[in-house]
Amino acid sequence: MMWQDVVVTIVSVIFAYAMIPQIIYGFKKKKGVITYQFSGLNMTCMIALIIAYYSMGLVFATIASIVILIGWITLFIQKIIYKE
Repeated sequence: MMWQDVVVTIVSVIFAYAMIPQIIYGFKKKKGVITYQFSGLNMTCMIALIIAYYSMGLVFATIASIVILIGWITLFIQKIIYKE
């Protein structure tokens, strides 16, 4: 395991954890407060990072980034469903 994999994984887990309150808020208030542009660009960038991490063999960073991508997809879907 490369040290970069550990660092990126730790940071990604923190980012994913930070998204949880925003996702819960959206479900509770029935609001999509994140803009399409913001969530769409973040999803696109996360896909690029996932491909890059995977190509470098950073398995745990890839998995952690997929979790973040799922969070951004959730926020994007909230925006579509709740039409804030």
